[in-house]
Amino acid sequence: MEAILTTLDAVCLASQIILESGGETYRAEETVERMCRGLGVPQVDVLALPTGLMLTLTTQESGTLTRIVRVHDRATDLARIDQCNSISRQVACGGMTAQEALCRLKEIHHPGKDRRWLLIGASALSAGSFTVMLGGGWKDFIVSFFCGALVQAVLPPLNRRHVPMLLSSLIAGALTTLMALLGTLAVAGVQVEPVISGAIMPLLPGLATTNAIRDTIRGDLVSGGARIMEAVLSAVMLAAGIGLMLSMWGGVGL
Repeated sequence: MEAILTTLDAVCLASQIILESGGETYRAEETVERMCRGLGVPQVDVLALPTGLMLTLTTQESGTLTRIVRVHDRATDLARIDQCNSISRQVACGGMTAQEALCRLKEIHHPGKDRRWLLIGASALSAGSFTVMLGGGWKDFIVSFFCGALVQAVLPPLNRRHVPMLLSSLIAGALTTLMALLGTLAVAGVQVEPVISGAIMPLLPGLATTNAIRDTIRGDLVSGGARIMEAVLSAVMLAAGIGLMLSMWGGVGL
């Protein structure tokens, strides 16, 4: 009984990490099926949705075990998806036990602080680079760099407090615009348009849109429809935050 419970914990955590990291629902389902085959589970039924997972394992020794996992936090983290895929492949070919896989997955699910600083740096560099691509200069690059770093530093605490995704997008758009506008006061010659455009590029739901299309093509209409609606609303709230801050800035006459 303990072995099947460990297997259940491992496959549930693997699929949860994939869904939380922006992976497709079919990838989460295939990961569960692949790991269960490698661990000797004869029958598995799994249904993955963007907001949750329903899983049933059936064996002769333990009967039928069912678990439902709710997915609250969703972000984009391709590195964690790749790590989960690597673990599932090792389990499928018999190179890793359920207990070993569970320990590895727990480490992936709770990364250290060094990873947070890496995300902040990558977001800052990405924002600055997009600004240059969109016609900005080196001054605009600097302002956009700090915009990207600040927004990435603010979003994780909001996610930990379970702030709704749409509200987080609104706050991110407003904060990015405020930093860009303050940059025009602090640094002479800074252009607002390329700074805002470059700084919001890492925040746009491009991967969510791609996954929505892929889920729809594979016939997962519920997941595809939910993801495309989530992507559209996220982009709308991001634009609303920018427009709100620009309106407030113009209203106070700065």
